[in-house]
Amino acid sequence: MTMWLSDAGAFTALDVITDGPFEVLGIASHRTPGLLVFAEEPRWMAAIGRNPAVTSVITTLELADQVPAGVAFAVSTAPRRSFFELHNALACIDGFYWTDFATEIDPGARIHPRAFVAERNVRIGAECIVEAHANVLERVVLGAGCILRTGSTIGSHGFEFKRVDGRVLSVAHAGGVRLGDAVEVQANSAISRAVFGGFTDVGHDTKLDNLVHVAHNARIGARCLLAAQAMIAGSATVGDDVWIGPGVCVSSGVTVGNGANLTIGSVVTRDVDAGQHVTGNFAVDHRRFLSHLRTMR
Repeated sequence: MTMWLSDAGAFTALDVITDGPFEVLGIASHRTPGLLVFAEEPRWMAAIGRNPAVTSVITTLELADQVPAGVAFAVSTAPRRSFFELHNALACIDGFYWTDFATEIDPGARIHPRAFVAERNVRIGAECIVEAHANVLERVVLGAGCILRTGSTIGSHGFEFKRVDGRVLSVAHAGGVRLGDAVEVQANSAISRAVFGGFTDVGHDTKLDNLVHVAHNARIGARCLLAAQAMIAGSATVGDDVWIGPGVCVSSGVTVGNGANLTIGSVVTRDVDAGQHVTGNFAVDHRRFLSHLRTMR
């Protein structure tokens, strides 16, 4: 759904300087076309100027002369507040981020009578298994042959809060969760739905152990193995065929390349190359870690 900055004034306090269209809200690093962002600091304008997906921005009057050419903009005394008030309002409008539909369950799926499946906005593919006390919340799409073990929750509201005007504002999660074919989510694991529309994605044949958490907007590739208590933070990207050991933490926005190996307990705060093996807190190349460990002995 296309909206204009002049339409946004119905949901939050804005002064539109140059009107223009937008189709989705997000941050300046996102690449979804028709993007509306906010900017409170001069350095953010450079990122906006480098991103052709950005069509509109909410900013301050002081930064108005730094808005890149061709980008529509409105000013606010509190751009962050205005942006998230607008997002929360649009998240409630059917057809902007999401279009509602009645839940669809393939006849070949096996749903335990004590499982919970939302009555709308769920698709469950052929031969899926949903065990007792598993929860399939709204805006979830399961490919064929997925297995959700007891206590798992798919499509939960994620952890996204903003400090605004001395209070804490909860940010709506307007997207969904999409699991490819043959994904298995074991007991008491959770996958949060995306914030600005779209999906938190888990690729086909990937397996999640017990107590794994996958945060909003994360993208996990095919045939990955995530051991117990692994945590994939928001907007992280994990390639195909990756091993993520027990208790690993992958920080927000990090990219892990295909075939990488993240050793038990690693805290990954930087991108990991394809095929690389990393270890430690903070994680470094595994061989470097062992070499350093020998010096301490």
